[in-house]
Amino acid sequence: MDVTFATPRGREFSLEVWYFATVGEVKEAVRAREGVPVASQRLFFDGRELDDDARDAAGYGVLQGSRLLLLLPDDDAPPPPRPSPAAASVRVTVSAPAIGRGVALDLRATDTVARLKELLQDRTDGALPAARSALFFGKAEMEDGKPLADYDPPADGTMEVCVVVRQPPAASGGGNAATPRSQQQQRVAVKVKIGNRAVALEVGAMDVVRDLRKEVERLRIPVRDGDGGGGGGYFFVYKQNVMDEDRTLRWHEVKNGDTIEIFNGTVTGGA
Repeated sequence: MDVTFATPRGREFSLEVWYFATVGEVKEAVRAREGVPVASQRLFFDGRELDDDARDAAGYGVLQGSRLLLLLPDDDAPPPPRPSPAAASVRVTVSAPAIGRGVALDLRATDTVARLKELLQDRTDGALPAARSALFFGKAEMEDGKPLADYDPPADGTMEVCVVVRQPPAASGGGNAATPRSQQQQRVAVKVKIGNRAVALEVGAMDVVRDLRKEVERLRIPVRDGDGGGGGGYFFVYKQNVMDEDRTLRWHEVKNGDTIEIFNGTVTGGA
């Protein structure tokens, strides 16, 4: 990406740097071009100093066409410009049922969703792979190329996001046999609510409710016993209707982003 550098004394020049270059590597590129020692450089963007040489410049919001202030030892620091809302900090709290815990990250509103996925992958040592993670803010799936600012972070700067890890496609069994329906069906991301707690799951639209139960148990999601006991049994409710265990989610008209509730006890009688 092309980045422009300007000094308080009116000197300007442009350099091409790698998108994932660290601040230290950007300073090294300035040294190679202008002969300014790395230790003598201070870089600012939108009034914020790029003060961590080991951090990616993109982590500070530096993108194609950005304009950086280059401050040298003999220069007086000018008053920093007022940061725009898009340059504000955002704290993202991610619900990750696939790994049984949440993750909190501090980013800038200019950081993209793809960058958030990369940081999640790093923070969880690959348990949430960026290539297979789907992030949901509210009921909408977040798009990789969009900055967090496009999703209107709340006034307090905290975004609550759910992550679902998509299963890798099954290996082909060879021959001319048709792909099984279970590999072709549409995937649906839902929230399963247990009391005051909600977790995100991804299931097939043609899965029956009994398959949803298996997924809840596979992930070891704690189902709390209600006040009435119920002997440990539980059932699913969607839009105030008890769900039929042998009917598919599509039959129940469950859509992407919908919430399914779990209640303790058992249901008797016909559906």
